[in-house]
Amino acid sequence: MPPHYATPSLRLILVLEMVFAGAYLALTRNLLVIYLTSMGFGVGEISIVTVIATAISSLSSVMLWKFPNFLTRGVKAKFLLFHALERIFWIPMVLTRDLLSIAIFYAVIGTSTTMISAFMNLLIYSSFDEAGVRDVTAKRTIAGNLMTTIGSAAAITMLATLPKDVKFPVIFVVGSLLGLLSTFALSTADMRHLEGFEVPGKVKRPEQMFTVSSFLLAMLTSSNLLGIVWTPYLMVVLGAPDYLAATMNFVSTIFGILGSLFWARRSLRSFRIALGGVTLVPIAAFITPAPAAHLGISAFGTFMFTGASFLGNFLFARYLREFGAVRSSIILSALTNFSQLLATPFGILLSQNYMLLFASVISIRLLSVILAFLAVPEVAAVPEDVARTYSQLIYTNSLMGYALIQETSREIVALTIRLLALAAVLTLLYVIYRLVFLLAGL
Repeated sequence: MPPHYATPSLRLILVLEMVFAGAYLALTRNLLVIYLTSMGFGVGEISIVTVIATAISSLSSVMLWKFPNFLTRGVKAKFLLFHALERIFWIPMVLTRDLLSIAIFYAVIGTSTTMISAFMNLLIYSSFDEAGVRDVTAKRTIAGNLMTTIGSAAAITMLATLPKDVKFPVIFVVGSLLGLLSTFALSTADMRHLEGFEVPGKVKRPEQMFTVSSFLLAMLTSSNLLGIVWTPYLMVVLGAPDYLAATMNFVSTIFGILGSLFWARRSLRSFRIALGGVTLVPIAAFITPAPAAHLGISAFGTFMFTGASFLGNFLFARYLREFGAVRSSIILSALTNFSQLLATPFGILLSQNYMLLFASVISIRLLSVILAFLAVPEVAAVPEDVARTYSQLIYTNSLMGYALIQETSREIVALTIRLLALAAVLTLLYVIYRLVFLLAGL
C-alpha cells in the first residue's frame, strides 16, 4: 500500500506541475541548441557552454552525495527557490550574445535543475511505492510531453513568423513565465513528511546500484551527445531550416506521449525491445541525407528512448528499499549531470567531425545496451544468476581499478612533491653558491 501522504491531490499537483513545465521546456531548453546555432555557434562552442554548466552542476551533485541532509532540511523553501531560479534565468540569458555570459547563466540554470531533480525524485520516491512511482512517472511524462507538443507548435509558429532579431527573446520570456506557473502549482504540495527524512549510512547491494547507474549513465551520455550533434548536423550539413529542427522536437514530444502510454505498464523484460531499438537511431540519423526523413527517425528514437529511460527509473523504484529514497534521488540527478559532462568533451574535441561524433554516440549506446543485457537481471539476455554474477564482477573490478588509480595518483602526487622539493633545494643551493662567489668578488 502507498504511504498515507501519497494522496490523490499530490498526484494531481505533480502532474499539474509537469503540465506547465512541459510548455516551459518547449519554449526554452528545447530551443537552446537551435538558438545557439542560429547565432553562428558551432558544435565546439555549444559544447563549451554545456561543459561549463554541467561541470558546476556535477560538482553540486557530488556535494549533495557528501551532504545528503541538505535535501531533508527546509525542503519546501529550497525546492521552490531553485524551481523559480531555473525559470527566471532564461530571460537574461537570451538578452545577451556573449558566449561566456550565456555559459554563466546556463550554469545557474543547470545547478538549479540538479537541485530540482533531486528534490522532485525525493518527493516521488518517498511518497509512493513501486507501482505508484511507475504510475506518477508515466502520467507526468505524458502530461509533460502533451504540453511540450503544444509548446513546440507555438515555438515553430513563432520561429517562422516573428522577426529574426526578436523571436528568441519573445519565445524565451513567454516560456519563463509559463514555467513560473509550474512553480506556483508545486507550492501547493504538502512536503512536511520530507523534513528530517532518514538517510541510510550506506547503500545495500551497492553492486546493483553501480550496474544500474552505469547502464543509465551510458544511455544518457549517448543521448546527450546525440542531442548536441544532431541539430547542427541537420542545419549546417544538410541545410535544414530552424523551424524543421524545431518540428523534430514537436514530433519527438508526440511520440514521447505514445511511448509513455506504451511502456508505462509493460513488464521490465519487454524493455529489451526498447534497448535494441535505440541502437539503430544514431546510425539512421547519420546515413539519411533527406532532412524531412529525420522527423521519422526522431519519432522512432523518442518512442524507444522513452522505454529505455523508463527502465532506469523503474529499476530505482524496484530497489528503493536497498538504495534508499534520498540516495536514489541524488544519484538520478547526478547521472543526468555526469552524462552531460561526459558528452561535451566529444563535441569540443571532435567539433565539426560529424562521422567521429556519430561513431562515438553509437559506441557509447552499444556499451549501455551490452551492460543491460549482461548485468541487469530484469532485462538480461543471460540467466538471472549469471547476470548477478556479472554485476558483482563489474562492481568488484571497478572498485579495484578505482583503488589502484587512487593509490597510483597518491604516489604520483607524492613523487611530484618530492621532485619539486628537490628542485627547490638545488635552486636555493645554486643561489647561495652564486651569492657567496659574488660577495667574495670572484
